[in-house]
Amino acid sequence: MRTEGKEMEGIFLLLKPSGMTAHDVVEFVRKKLKMKRVGHTGTLDPLASGLMVLCLGRATRLAEFISELDKVYRFEMVLGIKTKTQDAEGEILEVRSTEGITAERLEKVLKNFIGEIEQVPPMLSAVHYQGKRLYELARKGLEVERPPRKVKIHRLTLLEWWEKPVKRALIEVHCSRGTYIRTLASDIGEALGCGAYQHFLVRTQVGPFKSEQALTLEEFGEAVLQGQWERYILSLDQGLPMLPTLVLTKLDVQRILNGMASVIGTIWGYPNLREDEMVRLYDQDQRFLGLGVVRRQGNLWICQPRKIFPPTS
Repeated sequence: MRTEGKEMEGIFLLLKPSGMTAHDVVEFVRKKLKMKRVGHTGTLDPLASGLMVLCLGRATRLAEFISELDKVYRFEMVLGIKTKTQDAEGEILEVRSTEGITAERLEKVLKNFIGEIEQVPPMLSAVHYQGKRLYELARKGLEVERPPRKVKIHRLTLLEWWEKPVKRALIEVHCSRGTYIRTLASDIGEALGCGAYQHFLVRTQVGPFKSEQALTLEEFGEAVLQGQWERYILSLDQGLPMLPTLVLTKLDVQRILNGMASVIGTIWGYPNLREDEMVRLYDQDQRFLGLGVVRRQGNLWICQPRKIFPPTS
């Protein structure tokens, strides 16, 4: 939202088309709005499409928290083929038979991937290795050892199954941050015994935000031309709507704005709070002040400010 004479701030939802990088989308928005402070909350491969959550102005300080949210993707797997990059762009390494592979068998295998699993990051990823990004090394034809990382798969659902011209499956996955979907597709193919690669990928949800809420680049451009794009901006506190709220007294507001911890009440007065829980902070006029973390001290709840946004009006 914009206050008179102030920089625009808030959360903005866009749909990235295939063929553009996340950086391309950010630059597109910056130029259209003539703004410097525009950031995204999670990359998408150039071939992938779908929801991007952008932060404008002061909201860029919330990007680190939004990027931690779970994601939902839909991806198509092509069975019986392994590629070097685990997706449709890579060189074909191996072709295997898919005889005996059925939708029922795939659904049984998918159940084995639910929960906490380990993934080896693909070479075409942004993981750091000795000061370099893995994709930088991959472009030079290099491959290095990568330690596995733990991620969490909350749900895997088979949406569609095709037998011809090759066996393919459309799958929806709800997963934690840092999950590599191309690696997931490849690992599922290995578990089936036939290999597989990710043919396409669409991100449909980031935390509470869904692709149905987002604008295409064309719709965004038209809204800018008509001077109506600001109606699509979500306020700062809508960036993390799932967090509980705390309304502070005037004295606590001053302490929080000065970066000081404050006693907000007893454990009996706030029975629903949890240790080390992040909360949204408001003053008596319901103005958003920022984020804090609550900790228990005896029978009292203490709030430590984490990210503060002093009111601009």
